[in-house]
Amino acid sequence: MVEFNEHILNLYSSLESDLVKLIPQERFSKDVNMKLERISHLMEVLGNPHHSFPSIHVGGTSGKGSTSIFLASILTTQGYKTGLFLSPHLQIINEAYQINCKLAATTKLVEIFERVKSAIAKVAQENIFGQPSYFEAQVALAFCLFEEQKVDVAIIEVGLGGRLDATNILSSTIAVLTSVGLDHTEILGSTVEEIAEEKAGIIKAHQHVVCGFSKETTREIVAQRCEKSNSQLWQLEQDFSFTVHSGSLIINLPGKVYENLSLTKLIGEFQFSNAACATAAAYLFSQGNLSDVAVREGLADAIIPGRMEILQTQPVVILDGAHNPDKMRSASHSVHTLFGGKEKVVIVSFKKGKPVADILPYLIDNVKCFILTAFQVKGLWEPYPPEELKKAFNSIAPSVPCFIVDDPINAVQEGLSRAENNDLVWITGSLYLAGDAREHWYPSASLLMKAEE
Repeated sequence: MVEFNEHILNLYSSLESDLVKLIPQERFSKDVNMKLERISHLMEVLGNPHHSFPSIHVGGTSGKGSTSIFLASILTTQGYKTGLFLSPHLQIINEAYQINCKLAATTKLVEIFERVKSAIAKVAQENIFGQPSYFEAQVALAFCLFEEQKVDVAIIEVGLGGRLDATNILSSTIAVLTSVGLDHTEILGSTVEEIAEEKAGIIKAHQHVVCGFSKETTREIVAQRCEKSNSQLWQLEQDFSFTVHSGSLIINLPGKVYENLSLTKLIGEFQFSNAACATAAAYLFSQGNLSDVAVREGLADAIIPGRMEILQTQPVVILDGAHNPDKMRSASHSVHTLFGGKEKVVIVSFKKGKPVADILPYLIDNVKCFILTAFQVKGLWEPYPPEELKKAFNSIAPSVPCFIVDDPINAVQEGLSRAENNDLVWITGSLYLAGDAREHWYPSASLLMKAEE
């Protein structure tokens, strides 16, 4: 058993190393990363695996990961063989690649990536835009896995934006747009309307489109895009809706109502709209043959790590990867609603470039202290330096003590040591921090072994 465990860990390290080698010295450049020419070429070399399965493409500023997980859970419960691609992963790469809501084994990913690696080398030699990117390689691995597994449907989460995201080579049956807000403004645009245009870029001709946008100007952008592409549009609160009575969720679709629903393993009212969008998309994919049991059990069974996740009690520890003003507003509302009386120890790290001044006001209510840390660099993005973060915190909440603990695991331990049993420890600011912090409760090595079962 020890030898097998070491073998798996070595395989995983090799896969991770192969992917990281694709990250250039300048980790992310809009001019380099936001192109479809390389991924299109890569797909051609691999035999266009993305043409071998139907897909549902899920984009949006907030909620796209949760909606994708709900969708996979509902359709798996309905009896479909599902593939699920998520980004980013929290702890291990395997999280991004799921079959029937179970993490793909490292052995399988390494086997398939050998095929992808040779194709990457060929594209790097022949394409005028050079070597495929880190994310393009991940997308190719997902599409090859789903082809090999002969999935009935793949649920694909957009990486960044939509129009020029590597996943947008898909011609999906259904496109889902969960929400739109100000995030990645240096790449996608400085207004929600500009960002909505980028998000709506995943809409293709003759699709079903499910849209959860709330601002009228952004809804109109999606409606115009659907009209031009001759796609059928369902808008939340116009064509479908949800209500909540005494904690029970009701989802109203054209011609069908799903009642007595609950998100048993999740907290946060913001998940209700994600659940409604996922149910609408699943209903459309099944051509109206979606059972009440599939929706009820699919939503109840969905587990979404790093999104308002309760890791322990005494003290309560909440792990949430909120990383933009809209997400932090929603997370803060949920924390206040559920744990408003508790003093908080807040452990935080942000990606460099985030609008910290717009996010921090949602963190300062009833706080005992802040612990500022820096997530480990695992992919394209680097953390906001804790020293600079401390200056921002001191200007907004000068009376609240701030402590810098550079290592995220040490930051977790420091936070737990400073919290009383009736306090709340809130770990937030980045999905990358969520992944680092989660190691304290769920070591990656254990997750890798479980994926092999």
